[in-house]
Amino acid sequence: MLQLQPISPFVQDKFAEYEKRRPMYISEGHFLNQFLWENYYHTRYAADELALYLILRVHGHHGAFAPLCSEKDLPEAFHRLENYFREAWDEELVVYNADARMVEILDSQGCLADYTVKEDRDSFDYLYDAEKLRTLSGKAMHKKKNLLNGFMREYEGRFQYETLGINNIEEIEQFHQKWMDERRIYDKYNCIDDEEDGIYRLFGNCRSIRCKMGGVRIDGELKAYAIGSYIPSIQCAIVHIEKADVNYKGLYNYINQQFIIHEFPEAVIVNREDDLGQENLRQAKLSYRPVRLEEKYTIRHISQ
Repeated sequence: MLQLQPISPFVQDKFAEYEKRRPMYISEGHFLNQFLWENYYHTRYAADELALYLILRVHGHHGAFAPLCSEKDLPEAFHRLENYFREAWDEELVVYNADARMVEILDSQGCLADYTVKEDRDSFDYLYDAEKLRTLSGKAMHKKKNLLNGFMREYEGRFQYETLGINNIEEIEQFHQKWMDERRIYDKYNCIDDEEDGIYRLFGNCRSIRCKMGGVRIDGELKAYAIGSYIPSIQCAIVHIEKADVNYKGLYNYINQQFIIHEFPEAVIVNREDDLGQENLRQAKLSYRPVRLEEKYTIRHISQ
C-alpha cells in the first residue's frame, strides 16, 4: 500500500528527483503548484521506485493527478494507481489534469479501454516563448509594447522593479490581501480563499522553498508582485502568482515582462498556468500569443 504524506516544504528535492524523469510542461507536474493548492485539492503524495503519486479528494471522492515518472513507466504507474484505489477505498480511478502525452501513451498501450477521456479546456496551461515575453517584439505584440511604453512614460521616475525576498514578505502580504478582497466577486470556482491560503503557506515557509519573487514599486509602494519557479530539465519558468493594481494602466504588462527578464534569464519556455474559465483572463492570456496550449484531460472509469 502506498503511504500518503503531506506536501511539506521539505519534500521539494524529492519532487525534483521525479519531475525530471519525463518532460512535463503542465503546472500540476511540479512542486510549487502542488504546495500552493494542497488545501484546495486536499492533496497527498506517495512515492515508490517507479513514480511519485499525487492523490487528491474532491466532492467526497478520491482522484489522482498524473504520476511523476518516466514515459516507459506510465502504464505500470497507472495500473498501480488503479489497484491502490480499489484496495484502499473500493473506488475506481479517476485522473484529473492528465497531460496529452500521458493520454497518448496510455491509449497506445491499451490502458484506457475501460475509461472515458474528456478534455478540460478551463485547465489548459498557456505556454509562451520566453524571449517574446522579454522583448515584446513583432507586430503581434505591438499593442502590448504600446501599453508597456505608456506605463513607463506616465510613471517615469516613479516606478522600480525589484527582486523580492523574505524581508519583503510582510508588505507582499498586505498588498496581496487588498488585491484578494477586490477580486473575490469574480471568483467563478470559489477558489480565491484556497489560493490565498496556499500563498500564505508559501510566505510562511519561503526560507525553506526555492522560488523566485519580484515586484514593482510606484512612489516607493508595492503595487505588483509575481512568484515563479524554474524547471531546469525543460528550461521552463512557471509563473504561479501574478498580481497588480489595475488602477495603473500597463502595470501588468510591465511586471509580466520584467519578472521574466530579471528572474528567469535562462528560460526558453514560460508557463503562465490556466485561466480557470474566466473569460477576461482567457482573453488576456491569449492576447500574449502563446506558442501552444498545454492540453489537460480527465480520465474517468466508465463505471463512474
